[in-house]
Amino acid sequence: MSLTISQIVKNLVDVNDIKHDRQYSRVAKLHKYWSRKPWFVVDQYIEKYSKKNHVVLDPFCGSGIIGLQSVLADRNFIGYDLNPFAVFLAKNSMDVSYDPVSFENEFSVIEKAVREKIMPLYTTKDKYILYTILGKKNSKDYNAVIADSSFRNKQKVSLTQGDLEPTVKFPKSLRYPDMDFPEKFYKDRFSYKGVKKVSDMFTKRNLFALATLHTAIKELPLKNRDLFMLAFTNTLLHVSKLKAENVRPLGVNNFWIPDDFIEENVWWRFVDRVDNVKMAKVVISEKASRNKVSKPSSKIYNKSSLKMTEIKPSSVDYLITDPPYGDTIQYSELSYIWNCWLEKAFEIENEVIINPVQKKGVNEYYDQLTAFIGEAKRVLKKDAYFTLAFHNKDLKIWISLAELIRDHGMELVDISSYDTFGSPYNKNWAKFSPKSDFYVTFSNSQRKAKVANKKTIYPDEIADEIVKCLGQNNGNLFNLNKAYDLFVGVVISKIFDGAQVAEHERLSIENITNLFQDVPRVQKTEKKKKEKEEAQPRLFKLQHI
Repeated sequence: MSLTISQIVKNLVDVNDIKHDRQYSRVAKLHKYWSRKPWFVVDQYIEKYSKKNHVVLDPFCGSGIIGLQSVLADRNFIGYDLNPFAVFLAKNSMDVSYDPVSFENEFSVIEKAVREKIMPLYTTKDKYILYTILGKKNSKDYNAVIADSSFRNKQKVSLTQGDLEPTVKFPKSLRYPDMDFPEKFYKDRFSYKGVKKVSDMFTKRNLFALATLHTAIKELPLKNRDLFMLAFTNTLLHVSKLKAENVRPLGVNNFWIPDDFIEENVWWRFVDRVDNVKMAKVVISEKASRNKVSKPSSKIYNKSSLKMTEIKPSSVDYLITDPPYGDTIQYSELSYIWNCWLEKAFEIENEVIINPVQKKGVNEYYDQLTAFIGEAKRVLKKDAYFTLAFHNKDLKIWISLAELIRDHGMELVDISSYDTFGSPYNKNWAKFSPKSDFYVTFSNSQRKAKVANKKTIYPDEIADEIVKCLGQNNGNLFNLNKAYDLFVGVVISKIFDGAQVAEHERLSIENITNLFQDVPRVQKTEKKKKEKEEAQPRLFKLQHI
């Protein structure tokens, strides 16, 4: 099946236009994780391509949002993820049961056990330090923010060196992760600052506070231990050296330490993260109650999905997943601190990734994707649907994926792109980075795979076709993000028609985006219209490369 340009344009959607329960969006605050898909988009696909009691599979389940929406829709769910932390997060996200009374009571137990051990570390006169500025580039007229015991009435002040970096003595009984970071991270932006061990990511004061809190959560008799451990792990990065006043940790997808990093009060941040867990679990349990969820089965395997031996052939009703993005997000590296504190090991051998340190390049990545597509084909029922939710700036990867799926005999059903532009800041930041998610859906046809024909199509031909189709409406393409999405969507459709796309290796997202940069505004007069039509071939500053 091929899709027309008009159909693809129609499916360029702004998620802000989709009505949804904004209260339920608090689920995203349960814990930080990468590439979390909007629940209300995932929900639409599960409802459209599966039925109650069907088996839904996510081979790269990540934070578990697909698993959670499957459970809430009364589907049986199977998930895989190689990252132990992802499995830990997903299982706790998908648990729709929640006892608020028990949770509150157990938080009080934790507070009684550790607050008075931690808070004196951050005391100055009759106030408590919320955070101090320890970085070398602080040019402000203050170096700390303090508040009262309820963390209110904040004040900016200048503290003495003793308050900024007090002497902290560790008892021998206090345990914390003290292992070295791997010899070399692919995206290492911290070792040059003297950070060699996990413990080096924290100041002495914060390391003591974290170790005290971690010990209490591990050793106290808690029914909600995992939820408090989620709050703890979600605290870690905020109280590390990775944060500045205007910089969120891992904002650049690696462990980058700002020169003006801050030291946050551990207990203050932990209380905040506990509140996030509480809000998320309340809305999840309430929605489960409204939906009258009948407790469908759910299983998550902490292993590679390249060999899903636990699943019988032709037994899955719907597969929806968001596979790793090449070298964009290094999951094993980014989860390292969390897994260390949880005492879990990430087996990287089968990680689907581009990582020179792991000796995995583009060819190895394609081989792994090929194995995954083969397994997807094996476990899906005849004519069952497969949705690939993907976000990548590399057209080569898109083309390779589309060709792989086509060559396995699947048929193209739908292409949709959800523009996730939010604030002006997000629109302007990382201009040539994709800010939308593609959802490409296929049918597991039992027909023979369509053989690629000999027709070769060039990028400028695709561009010309898009402009011709849009005609006078081409002014709508000034949203550069949608321009990229439209181009990629057309490329995917052409591939499933059997075409081969030439010269794509030189088409970066910047180049594709710039194809639409100079589209003129629609003019009313015939003279201007004619001038515009004559100029159209020159709109795309791309020749046969």
